[in-house]
Amino acid sequence: MKLAYYPGCSAQSTCKELNVSTQLVASKLGLELHEYRSATCTGSREIRAVQPELFLALNTRILAMAERDGLPLMTICNTCTLNFLDVIQMLAEDKEALARVNASLAEEGLRYEGRAVVKHFLWVLLEDIGEERLRGMVKRPLAGLDVGAFYGCHITRPPGHYGFFDSRNNQALEKLNAILGARSIDYSGRTECCGFHTAAHEEAVAIKLVGKHLKNARDNGVAAIVTPCPLCHTVLDAYQPDMERDTQTRLGLPIIHLPQLVGLALGLTPEELQMDKHVVPLDLATRRKVIPIAAA
Repeated sequence: MKLAYYPGCSAQSTCKELNVSTQLVASKLGLELHEYRSATCTGSREIRAVQPELFLALNTRILAMAERDGLPLMTICNTCTLNFLDVIQMLAEDKEALARVNASLAEEGLRYEGRAVVKHFLWVLLEDIGEERLRGMVKRPLAGLDVGAFYGCHITRPPGHYGFFDSRNNQALEKLNAILGARSIDYSGRTECCGFHTAAHEEAVAIKLVGKHLKNARDNGVAAIVTPCPLCHTVLDAYQPDMERDTQTRLGLPIIHLPQLVGLALGLTPEELQMDKHVVPLDLATRRKVIPIAAA
């Protein structure tokens, strides 16, 4: 299966291990990723707030490149995914905006027709690879690993983008955990905000918000958190020492990128998946659950 691949900014800067692990796992799964080297940032949510026309142009240009090549556009960031889906809806409802954007894109020989399909890697795994095929590729079931899902906001809300009746009743990561052999542990913060966009100007608020989520996860027996978003990963991993001080609780929760969790089950090592780049490492007990001593 060939896909246009949009890693986004974080996977090429603060979370380079996400891009590396995605590429490795995609190869294992037989996915051919075509990355657009000239693709820009989608603007996070900040550019939309101050320069809406630029926001439209940045996102539409990338969608138009995927359309030109006749490929679904695969994302690995929740916020990038939401930005693309927002723009698709906005341009479908505003023909004047579509005309303005296409006038700009014409300088590059691009045109957006409204046919673009955006797929987060999580959806590719469950919808395109599928449970039966993915289960057959598992070489090292993650038996004994208690995993908590952390969805983040932008892959669940607004629910109209994602086809859910209740966007807070997500089960995609739990379904994936079961396929990979891990056990899913429920906790109160699994579909809440990570505070990334708050952290830029109110860091203490984000630390207090997410610290409560992680403490609840730890109290409920979670050994590791999996998230499909690098922005969520950045907060949950990098700020975890601050959360420990704020909650006065030892957390020590490894925050695992979605493709890293899949990669472990496919037989890749933590080193190949660059899990040593994280602030919170896999502790020995967790490592032994994902890499049995005989195979280490």
